[in-house]
Amino acid sequence: MIITLFLTIYEWSLSVVISILLFPIALILFILTSLFDKRKIILHQFSCFWATILIWLQPLWKVNWEGKENFKKDETYVIISNHQSLIDILVIYSLFKHFKWVAKNTLLQVPLIGWNMALNDHIVVKRSDTKSQLKMMKHAERTLKSGSSVMIFPEGTRSLNGEVGRFKRGAFILSEKTESSVIPIALYNIDKTIKKNSFWVNKALDMKAKVFPPVYPKDFKNSKEMSAGVKEIIANQLEEWRK
Repeated sequence: MIITLFLTIYEWSLSVVISILLFPIALILFILTSLFDKRKIILHQFSCFWATILIWLQPLWKVNWEGKENFKKDETYVIISNHQSLIDILVIYSLFKHFKWVAKNTLLQVPLIGWNMALNDHIVVKRSDTKSQLKMMKHAERTLKSGSSVMIFPEGTRSLNGEVGRFKRGAFILSEKTESSVIPIALYNIDKTIKKNSFWVNKALDMKAKVFPPVYPKDFKNSKEMSAGVKEIIANQLEEWRK
């Protein structure tokens, strides 16, 4: 309990301090690069550093990555991952690959971190609003066509028990429409850090993450079959890690 209390105070305090220090730099980068960096590549790389430093400075967290070489330079993907914790976002940022998040609209209201997401022109959706969902899909299509990958959690919410939940089909419909390949990422033991519906921070030295080779929509009959196939890839990997 003492370790958990220490980690919780340390990590949340670190997040606040780092965000206060780095947001002004992000704002300056946004202003200086807006005219020539339409895709916000420079700002995104800085955001990756911002997120990753929160892992680097946490001595009782360790992420073991596999398969980073499956990302090919200058290729555009629909990136999908299972969703276990708030820390998933930091872990995926630590890839330092260029993409735009599909994020719920309320995240943009978070001071500093949400404001930085707005500067990066991430794709926002209001879950319960059909019009917002359609707008999100069109924004995501434009993003892929402009040369930026799109990152989506197809479960839509964090898992309560670490198991892979039901995949919504939006990411796979997007892949089908734009003829973009899907890059699956499996995350394991990330839920040890911060459980869903909790703010307590815990030790997690055995977190794992794996990037799989691209999956192509032409290899499936439809988006429903593709969704099931990609979910199976991730679920099988989690099962293998558990053994």
